Amino acid sequence: MVKLIIRDDDCNFFTRPEDLEHVYRSISDFPVTFAVVPEVTDVYGGCPDTMNNTIPRSVGENKELVTYLKQKLEEGKCDITLHGVYHGYKFDKDGKKIPEMIWRNNEPDLCENLGRCKKYLEETFDYPINCFVAPSNQILKEGVKAVYSNGMNYSGIIASSFNREFSLKSLVNYIKRWSIRLFLGFPYPGVMNYGTHLEVNATNRTSYDFLKKLFHYCDKHDMPLAINVHYWHMRDNEEYYKGFFDFINYALAHGAVPTRMSDCFNKYK
Repeated sequence: MVKLIIRDDDCNFFTRPEDLEHVYRSISDFPVTFAVVPEVTDVYGGCPDTMNNTIPRSVGENKELVTYLKQKLEEGKCDITLHGVYHGYKFDKDGKKIPEMIWRNNEPDLCENLGRCKKYLEETFDYPINCFVAPSNQILKEGVKAVYSNGMNYSGIIASSFNREFSLKSLVNYIKRWSIRLFLGFPYPGVMNYGTHLEVNATNRTSYDFLKKLFHYCDKHDMPLAINVHYWHMRDNEEYYKGFFDFINYALAHGAVPTRMSDCFNKYK
């Protein structure tokens, strides 16, 4: 039985509740996990709703969104994770975007900053935050330490480099995740225990055939399946939207259980 998780990134000050309602209209009872940006700036080519915004805007200022999500939380119909600080990018000399948790990796106040943002979301939504999602799914060793030092687990795409603190558990996890990718062609979908925290990959490959193959692997091995999407991308791309929900309906018809990210982690405490 597959615990199916939809992780929807980039919910922020500019997000309109009607967009979320529209995107998830066909599965209104599915408890979507929203990765929320606490103080968003321009995400440069990502979420178009933030375009040209240079001043950090706190999600709590959007009272309509907060009210909407709090109601969903009370009904058990959504989950919230922390998604960076600003979700802002920096650029190298060639103009290449550097994701937030990469350029913040060596900041002396990184741990304190993530703790502040976690507390802010918890107070804004009156809801415990137990998971961190890195903008662009990229994070380095110091970022991971800041995450678990603040009592959070991690969900994201796991890089090829060994960018975790060395331990027997982290070595086993590294071998496990890359063996699956090498031999089966998709990222390891199971929950990995690092001792300090838990991690689960969220795949951003949403072709129907790929997800169907991954789903049946998870079903056979009793693993969760977390899928990374963006509400604004589904809102603006009808073909993508249709393909994704064709798979969701397939998975539900084959016994998938809609699951919040936090509940997935709680099972492995």
